[in-house]
Amino acid sequence: MTRLWIVRAGKQGERERDALEEGQLYPGFSSWGDLTGLADRDALLARLQVEDTESGTNRLRNFAAQLNQFINTIQIGDLVVMPLKVADGIAVGEVTGAYRYDAATPHRHSRSIRWIKESIPRSAFKQDLLYSFGAFLTVCEVTRNEALRRVQAVLETGQDPGPKTGLPQVAPRAISEIDDTPDASEAFTDIEDLANQQIIALIKSEFAGHGLAQLVAEILRSEGYTTRVSPPGPDGGQDILAAGGSLGLGEDRICVEVKSHDGPANNEVVLKLLGAVHTSGAQTGLLVSIGGVNGPARKLIDDNFFKLRLWQMQDLLKALFRNYDQLSDETRAKLPIKRIWAPMSEGG
Repeated sequence: MTRLWIVRAGKQGERERDALEEGQLYPGFSSWGDLTGLADRDALLARLQVEDTESGTNRLRNFAAQLNQFINTIQIGDLVVMPLKVADGIAVGEVTGAYRYDAATPHRHSRSIRWIKESIPRSAFKQDLLYSFGAFLTVCEVTRNEALRRVQAVLETGQDPGPKTGLPQVAPRAISEIDDTPDASEAFTDIEDLANQQIIALIKSEFAGHGLAQLVAEILRSEGYTTRVSPPGPDGGQDILAAGGSLGLGEDRICVEVKSHDGPANNEVVLKLLGAVHTSGAQTGLLVSIGGVNGPARKLIDDNFFKLRLWQMQDLLKALFRNYDQLSDETRAKLPIKRIWAPMSEGG
């Protein structure tokens, strides 16, 4: 029987692009060695206790439970959702391979997957599923409210039909009933991520298209830059010119290209920005892409370390939060947010 799982790719989404481009699940846990042949949670816990003598028993039990799911419980043919953090959306794929360990790679622990959809808009899912996808765990199963059927429907039709009316909801199962491993319904919700996703949705709604360039320009002005925003339409790779110093005549000159669509920016976008940096007389190029960048684009940015910088969705949020109090009343009215403090939980 097919089951539905969440497998994340880093607290900040640092392994997401590699996972999508390489057709792999990369849950992390890279501080531990080869776990091949450890057939259940108890065997995994015993190994973790040998390799990690500083963490408490409850923390190691948590990790052992998630690793047991990843290594032993998930089966070939199961579906996996990977909520994206670097970009917006949710990736969904079908597991195609068993657990593997490779010490020569940076991610070490992996399973192969065929990505069916790399970035489904979160708006395609109803709120109860989005709450489940926000479970504060790296690996967990999603069972409540007919989650599997509804994800399959989204893959086929693009829309979540919701649970069938009149059917009883699946009650949360005790951990001891499911191989001592947690379900999404039993896990703490990652409140920070849930709030960030709601803010992202608000940004996409209130600052669609060229409006995102206006927001980025205002953030840069809050950080002391003088800016010029190009009018809507073809811009030759420079949506914004920003300069520091008195009257914007300093040596700190930035050419900014803003991409507001969901898909990753490609190599052509980066090459266009490099050309705009040269023709505009800027020192640095900044690419703001809420859909992230693909592999070739990332490599080109890395190869031009002294010329290019990248803001993906999480970077844009950090800049927004850092400067929120200095933004205009009009902008803050469109983005009514506030800072809160909440206790942290051991999640993985």
